[in-house]
Amino acid sequence: MLTITGLSKTYDNGVHALRGVNLSIPKGMFGLLGPNGAGKSSLMRTIATLQSADAGKIEFDGIDVFNDPKALRQRLGYLPQDFGVYPRVSAFDLLDHMAILKGLNNKKERKEVVEGLLAQTNLYDHRRNAVSGFSGGMRQRFGIAQALLGDPDLLIVDEPTAGLDPEERNRFHNLLVGLGESKVVILSTHIVEDVSELCPNMAVLASGQILLEGNPVELTQQLQGKIWRKTVVNLEEAQELESNLPVISKRLFAGQTLLNVYADVAPEGFVTVPADLEDVYFSTLHQHRNSAVAV
Repeated sequence: MLTITGLSKTYDNGVHALRGVNLSIPKGMFGLLGPNGAGKSSLMRTIATLQSADAGKIEFDGIDVFNDPKALRQRLGYLPQDFGVYPRVSAFDLLDHMAILKGLNNKKERKEVVEGLLAQTNLYDHRRNAVSGFSGGMRQRFGIAQALLGDPDLLIVDEPTAGLDPEERNRFHNLLVGLGESKVVILSTHIVEDVSELCPNMAVLASGQILLEGNPVELTQQLQGKIWRKTVVNLEEAQELESNLPVISKRLFAGQTLLNVYADVAPEGFVTVPADLEDVYFSTLHQHRNSAVAV
């Protein structure tokens, strides 16, 4: 169990990245969903002991993370949003080097671990190829391999599927699901579908605050009968509806604009549609922005 209490962080430029964040994250996949700039990466870096906090506490399985960061690092695997690689260094050699840094000093045991992780991430056949030449999906899978060195109990992955094609994204999903059976895995992302498919527990973060927390299925059920949709034919109609109704999302489908509204009763010309996690996410952000404007 990872417990975060009252976590706050303000950067030197005055940006309030985290504002009293409270979360309890059990074993399994946990989705942290939020727009770009919400504070997700700040929270991930703070949990990973890569930066300090101004206030608050983080505990993991009895470890006080701020008082004993070394103990947490020994049980942590971290895949940041961006990571660099050495040019012309093969996947095997780079992962072997990282394993040495992780403290795996026995050469025979280290070789078994490295080859096993490359096989687990479906990269064994590419072990002699330079990581710098890998596709985006292959690099992300290599990132997971390095994060799994030392068999961590806590795994953090920050925006892991951004930019991946559908096939590579599915491979990555299957890999994460298998890992979530025995570890605390935090998936930080702005992609709603990733959380919907993978995570039995989730939270929405925006403006450095936790706006919503719970089970995706239960949160979606709470919106059933409150989501209404209309297909509009021109931009002027869409703008007029947006100015008069609580429109939570606007998207294109087959060249037409679909507007989703969150309301207790049907607006004129709208029809009811089943709610999904995207509606939960957008309605939460919509209410947050409205409350911020009201203040």
